[in-house]
Amino acid sequence: MTTRTDALAQHPGPGALAPTRAAIKVRPDAPATRTLLWQAALLGLSADALLHDTLVGPALAIWVVVLALAALALTWSAGRRVPKEAFVWFCVAVALAALTAWRDSGALQFLDLLATIAALGFAAVSLRDPELALLAPRLRDTLWAGLAVVLSAIRGIVPLAVRELFAAERQPGWQGRYRTAARLALISGSLLLVFGSLLRSADPIFEQLVALPDFDVGLVVSHVFVTGFFAWTAGGWAYAALVESPARGRAPERFPLALGAADLTTALGTLTVLFGVYVLAQLGWFFGGERFLRETTGLTAAEYARRGFFQMVVVVALVVPLLLATRALLRPDPALARRHTLLSLPVVGLLGAIIASAALRMRLYVHYYGLTTDRLYTLVFMGWLAIVLVLLTATVLRGRGRLFVAGSAVSALGLLGALHVVVPDVIVATVNIQRAAHSPRAADSALDLRHLASLSGEAARLATNAVLAPMPRAQVNAVEWNEQRCDASSTLLEHWGPASRTVMKRNRDGAWRWWNAGESEALREVGANASALRRVRHESCAPRWAARRAAAETR
Repeated sequence: MTTRTDALAQHPGPGALAPTRAAIKVRPDAPATRTLLWQAALLGLSADALLHDTLVGPALAIWVVVLALAALALTWSAGRRVPKEAFVWFCVAVALAALTAWRDSGALQFLDLLATIAALGFAAVSLRDPELALLAPRLRDTLWAGLAVVLSAIRGIVPLAVRELFAAERQPGWQGRYRTAARLALISGSLLLVFGSLLRSADPIFEQLVALPDFDVGLVVSHVFVTGFFAWTAGGWAYAALVESPARGRAPERFPLALGAADLTTALGTLTVLFGVYVLAQLGWFFGGERFLRETTGLTAAEYARRGFFQMVVVVALVVPLLLATRALLRPDPALARRHTLLSLPVVGLLGAIIASAALRMRLYVHYYGLTTDRLYTLVFMGWLAIVLVLLTATVLRGRGRLFVAGSAVSALGLLGALHVVVPDVIVATVNIQRAAHSPRAADSALDLRHLASLSGEAARLATNAVLAPMPRAQVNAVEWNEQRCDASSTLLEHWGPASRTVMKRNRDGAWRWWNAGESEALREVGANASALRRVRHESCAPRWAARRAAAETR
């Protein structure tokens, strides 16, 4: 069923000389405006019920299911078939949202959330136009369609709701009167709430005359905000996928800027020379070792290992879109395409050498300073960029760019799934513990217990065992070891102990919404060793507490 507003937009009258602007914006098989607005409101209310206190966990997966069902219902109500790719992306989004309840790592949960949003974006693009989805002929088609979905989600459902609400004069009978009454009530209520609250606080006599119910204003505002935000964005997402004409925001057939042979040779030739010189410079420290570094830079191998890794990652991350952009900006000439391929291959090969150099520098860094999650995630990201480079060479540079987006997306999802299996925080903890146990020198074997205790719940068992273990033989500074045990045991008990904030949060109403398997594992592990950790904290923190008492007494 379509409203009169939709009918007028989709089927102009016989006297119309040209399609109206609304007809250009709206597709002929769009769902009814009223149905879309009701679905957006229900999505906002369900988000407030599920996601008011959390954005991860089972609640997120359930809300994504609700969103997917709403999109399917809207599609079927318009008499359209759901594309298979859209259905697959909805299933992927639900699975990614469910992953947030598996691992406790904040970084993994953030990546899961981003991947869920991306999957919903691909689903919207597929619903908007199946030909512009993952297997679009050109990368720009998918990017432009995705940008249209993002802009519609930012614009939200409010413009459509206001337009529908103020269209009451065009609605005959009780529908028009109902919308007029709703519009007038909204205007009056908003004005009374804003100005009445200000006047009540300005005069005590007026405050006694106007009695308002006693409620927590902050809590009400938070619920209204969550409901409005999700109704706004989800409605805008659905509008882009199901209502807005896919002809809007199409990628241009040709860009206003075109590269010729001289431009192409200059750009890629410059990169080839620059990368070649850089790779040659790396051979010096690779074969010459620390002696070469001291003679040329004055740095030790440890100091050298701390520099340059992130810059190399940025270089690799920038070159991939640069190669794609130069390919898209080529003039329609097969000879230019062949030239681009020939000039790009040396750049890709040298980038592979830069990636290998970054990996070797990471190995050197870990040897001297240990491993951190930031470095590990960055290394994984560079590994994914290496996969993207291989895909770029096998598809775009061979004139077969149709599979590039699909291969990049699938490889990213595969790596994300692998990270959930191996758990980066567990890798970091294992590497640092083994490094401390097998290092021949005390200076290289220092184990950072504070860092271990700050890792995610999956690493709580390793951190607890390290804190409860006796001081290693290679550890020569007993004072520093006790200081670390004091801080680490306190951190574990505060995060995962029987009286921790996590336990208190789990005892709240509706705690199932943010349940997490890694968190549960940490609570069991630390809870089973809580008495031992308290004993360690008492023994190792006693000197610090005594010093603080003495300092307080002297004051």
